[in-house]
Amino acid sequence: MRAQIVIFNQPIALDGYRISFHPAGHIFGSAQILAEREDQRLLYTGDFKLEESTTVEAFQWQPCDLLIMECTFGRPHYKFPPRAELVERLCQWAAKTLRAHNVPVIHAYALGKAQEAMKILADRGFALIAHRAVMPLVKIYEKFGHHFGEVELLQSTTPVAGKVIIAPHNAREDRLLKGITNRKTLLLSGWAVDPGFKYRCRVDEALPFSDHADFPALLEFVRRVNPKKIFTTHGPKEFAWSLRSMGYEAQPLEGTKQGELF
Repeated sequence: MRAQIVIFNQPIALDGYRISFHPAGHIFGSAQILAEREDQRLLYTGDFKLEESTTVEAFQWQPCDLLIMECTFGRPHYKFPPRAELVERLCQWAAKTLRAHNVPVIHAYALGKAQEAMKILADRGFALIAHRAVMPLVKIYEKFGHHFGEVELLQSTTPVAGKVIIAPHNAREDRLLKGITNRKTLLLSGWAVDPGFKYRCRVDEALPFSDHADFPALLEFVRRVNPKKIFTTHGPKEFAWSLRSMGYEAQPLEGTKQGELF
């Protein structure tokens, strides 16, 4: 396999198409793919988010004729609080946990959301410890100009008092974390909108902090790119029906279940 580095907004020619990549706002480096031929434009979003963040390139709008879009949170009840409110709630929870002489453990995807949370906390002056699944990705972010202060690697000898630990949720049974008897856990996930989510995930608290667009943002996106035809993927089929009720020609794509990288 031959890999080619492609810069945002710099088209390449491929099999008669003009292909360009545009910031998707999901995680650092995430891209929408625009394919153009003659007077037709096809846009594939991949995972995307409209709101700005501290570690991600701002979402870039691209009008199109044919749209293939993710709709992870494509049901009406998935409406997230404003970002500023979520940032305050995250920092307040960490500070409150530290004041109670407990150790805050924030669970987030190792790639993307972990670095976003770390940047928010570092800018507020919190000392950070990263799980071994997170630290290599932190180093890559730092290579590209993102700064998180002095981040320590979580090891058996790492002093944890007064610091915030960042770890993926699938590491909650890690012996290093389980050995911290006074830990309190917070999971960052858009699914936290669902009642009982924190109990199902066995965490103390959950915050609907997502790197995806919520339902209102999905609708705003469709209105602004104004496609002639829409295919939806990686989300509920009902989202396509919602779009059809608004007058759009839309249908869900059938496909295999997407796995998780981290």
